[in-house]
Amino acid sequence: MPIKIICLFFAILGGCASYFGDVQPSKMINDFFRLSTSEQLNEFKNHNLEEQYDLFLFGNQTIHPPAIYLARSFAEQGSIIVPFLKTKLESTHDEATIRDITAIFSELSSLRLYNFQSDFGLMNLLEQKANSMQGIWKETTLKMISEIRSAGN
Repeated sequence: MPIKIICLFFAILGGCASYFGDVQPSKMINDFFRLSTSEQLNEFKNHNLEEQYDLFLFGNQTIHPPAIYLARSFAEQGSIIVPFLKTKLESTHDEATIRDITAIFSELSSLRLYNFQSDFGLMNLLEQKANSMQGIWKETTLKMISEIRSAGN
């Protein structure tokens, strides 16, 4: 009987392990997610791009329910975020991170703050990354890319 309990313990522990993707929790991240949603939205703009990126990824890949509301706050900064996010997209193979970067680009497109139709390199990179995905987020990511493409028409 004790061996069954130990196996069950490890099965539960393994199933409950948090997924952090490309971001590990820090004091800044932990403090941020202790705030209310409205406080988070106010505080988000006080962080630099790297910190915002970490907060956004952690909030969407670890916090439940996900902090998808941060995508709009990130996107409201306009075209200044594009080179930063493109570099992050180029360097990741993590499917949740590809999905989340695409979500920010989708918000940027819906706000009409960047002309994706004239950035063939970025659109090709987005499609390449999404098409390389194998998991459950592939179709969602491809749909967001399709919406980005159609937003300029």
